[in-house]
Amino acid sequence: MKNWINLTSIDDLPRQIPLFMVRGAILLPKANLPLPVFDAAHLAMISDCMTSNKLLGLIQPSASMRGPTDLDRFGLFETGCLAKIVDVVEHEENKLVAELEGVMRFRLVDQAESKEGYPIATVDYTAYSSDLIDEVDFHMDRPRLLRALKPYFDRLDIAPNWEEINQTSNHKLLTALSMACPLPPSEKQALLETESIQEQSQMITLLIEMAALGGNTENTTYH
Repeated sequence: MKNWINLTSIDDLPRQIPLFMVRGAILLPKANLPLPVFDAAHLAMISDCMTSNKLLGLIQPSASMRGPTDLDRFGLFETGCLAKIVDVVEHEENKLVAELEGVMRFRLVDQAESKEGYPIATVDYTAYSSDLIDEVDFHMDRPRLLRALKPYFDRLDIAPNWEEINQTSNHKLLTALSMACPLPPSEKQALLETESIQEQSQMITLLIEMAALGGNTENTTYH
């Protein structure tokens, strides 16, 4: 079985993938995301993926959507993340949670609709070839970020485990904050599209500082 997480070349990746659209949620390479699935088109998508290569693309609509194929009216952001389904747990009839693991970001080139009613996209990975490189050495102003987190969590009425946060590596902390913080979709998208982990660290710090002062937060909406 191919190891989609430890890739060395984008030539191994599929150019056509099904698209799962989630407003307010992003997935970063090598990160995990539990994804609730309950509408018919997305249930069909997960079923089809599990019988093929288990790969799909997670992408944000650029505005609220009425349904999983309501693309013409609202459109999609251009960048998403290829994901592998690593587990599926059925909770009740027609409802499940798919555990996704990020593989590599992509740019949307074209899209069509499958016979099951979910979108199929043609994608290009070239702009994000750096995702294949493990960035271990980068500068991050961690004290500044931690100072911003306290009033931010207070504003959200969250009691974090500071011991766990202090023991978390810079890279894992940035990934967790970028994906989990209830920031507006456009800000989440900006974090997804950063060119480097250092740029991501600067952006998430600034966004959390602004949110702590009263900026917008937004809940994730699954479709």
